[in-house]
Amino acid sequence: MKLFGAALLSVWALTAQADPVDDLLETLGSDALINVLREEFLDYGHTVGEAMLPDAGGAAWRDILKRLYDPSMMHLRVRSAMEGSFAGVNISELLTFYQSERGQRIVEAELAGRKYLLLEGAQETAEAACLEPPERAEALLEFAQVNDLLERNVAGTLNADLAFYRGLIEGGVFEMQEGDVLAEVQARMPEIRVSLEAWISAYLCAALGDLPEGDLAAYIAFSKTDEGAALNSAIFEGYGALSEDLSYAIGLAVSVQMFGEDL
Repeated sequence: MKLFGAALLSVWALTAQADPVDDLLETLGSDALINVLREEFLDYGHTVGEAMLPDAGGAAWRDILKRLYDPSMMHLRVRSAMEGSFAGVNISELLTFYQSERGQRIVEAELAGRKYLLLEGAQETAEAACLEPPERAEALLEFAQVNDLLERNVAGTLNADLAFYRGLIEGGVFEMQEGDVLAEVQARMPEIRVSLEAWISAYLCAALGDLPEGDLAAYIAFSKTDEGAALNSAIFEGYGALSEDLSYAIGLAVSVQMFGEDL
């Protein structure tokens, strides 16, 4: 299984031919965002190792995580999943918005907000910062509702958890039927929903809370357009597919480590 990472890379690269999607991803700062996501995934991977492996998996587990969360592979997976979501969408309209000064301020603010939440205690601080003024809090809530952030994130978390269990089951750690896995994951949904509500609130405050009022209003208006809605769907499709694949892979990797095989 030495070629695990290389095999994923070759599969994901099949559809990665240059086209306007590449220009859009570059404009959206995809590479920088993936570097932040990699830090989040690494933290998660270390948590899994501490919970499920002797000595937290040791150096071997850390090496597996570094290879698994390879930024180039992550980018290719996001791109290949997003591409299919743009059928019939005028990407030039998206580029016009995001390549503008306002669009780039929004991109930079969202990336900075995501980076900020990596810091210890940042989530609680960000949540508290957006309680006032009420008008700003209401605008951020409208943005969340327009983009269906809570329900989409809940669904993505459910799918990622199911993929993780699938990796564990296929690796031989558990013997469970699909219905039992679904029931176990769904039982945690109320807790997950509360956690995601808090995280989304903190993220929006950290990322968009300090945007000029005109920028936030324009962003909400753009999100209501067909192009904005299509991009939102594509983003969840792309990063959701990445999360599912990596969740399955880490479940399988845990299985391999438990049984002493070489990944």
